[in-house]
Amino acid sequence: MFKKFSTLAILLTLFVSLVGCKQNNTASQENNSDVLITLVLDKGGVNDESFNQLAWEGAKEASKEYGVKIKYLESNSDADYKSNLEQAVDMDSDLIIAVGFNLSEAVKEVATSYNESKFAIIDGSFDEIPENVTVVSFDEAESGYLAGLVSAKNSNSNEFGFIGGMNVPAVQNYQKGFEKGLLEVNPNAKLSVQYANSFTDAAKGRAIATQMYNNNVDCIMTAGGGVNNGVYEVAMEMGKFAVAVDMAQNHISPSVILTSAIKKVDTGVKDTVKSYLDNTLKGGTINLYNIKNDGVGYEKTDLLSSDTIEFMDNKIEELKSK
Repeated sequence: MFKKFSTLAILLTLFVSLVGCKQNNTASQENNSDVLITLVLDKGGVNDESFNQLAWEGAKEASKEYGVKIKYLESNSDADYKSNLEQAVDMDSDLIIAVGFNLSEAVKEVATSYNESKFAIIDGSFDEIPENVTVVSFDEAESGYLAGLVSAKNSNSNEFGFIGGMNVPAVQNYQKGFEKGLLEVNPNAKLSVQYANSFTDAAKGRAIATQMYNNNVDCIMTAGGGVNNGVYEVAMEMGKFAVAVDMAQNHISPSVILTSAIKKVDTGVKDTVKSYLDNTLKGGTINLYNIKNDGVGYEKTDLLSSDTIEFMDNKIEELKSK
């Protein structure tokens, strides 16, 4: 009788524990329903096939998993950055995430004025990070390097191109990494570089790409947001290759986009929201995503040979072990 009672008691205890865990998880979600996370986007819109879109995807994942409310404010010009950040403060946002280097000065100004609000910024750059701002940074040079290795392995040409949007650190890092990867595989590789001075001008991307491809460039890496669309169009028309950045984009043009240099902005945003909820988000610091923590990478596409993929897998393992 005692054995039967003990067994029943144990089963009952386990059942109560499981129910309790479930209730705690639900309660946690319900508590988070009052938390508002607001993203202030850079120019290009929420569907830019670049960091704006990736950031919003990360916010949606955070909302689904943690139960927080999310909103975004789009910026149509530089003048919108500060007003959007101030609007996010007025909305009583618990955490404001600015998306892109271009918002750095506005974030510094608004964060200083509203020092009780919490901010994070993707790719932000400061001489001194404000105490209520967390920088979420990515090693674009590493993902650019991977893309350079892939491009050189899949080309019989020595001529390559790089088209940047704005001449900002993240784009410069892509360029430097891409060239490093090219030269490691092909010491005779030459890289032509030009900046569009825009993250939205597809026509400018088209014009620069046409000139480069006509000058015997075989493959262009393009890091220009909306500028990239013009590059892809010309590559398709001329039977050339392009390399994308930020998110996997081969689906846009499967016969043209050889690979993408990936930075997992969505993961960075989701992690940042979780850190805020866990009360572990530290202002005045940088959270760096790189190869070692799987924060950057490259896109495996059907255009890549099994030999190239094996080479890249070995290279990534080598980098992680250093």
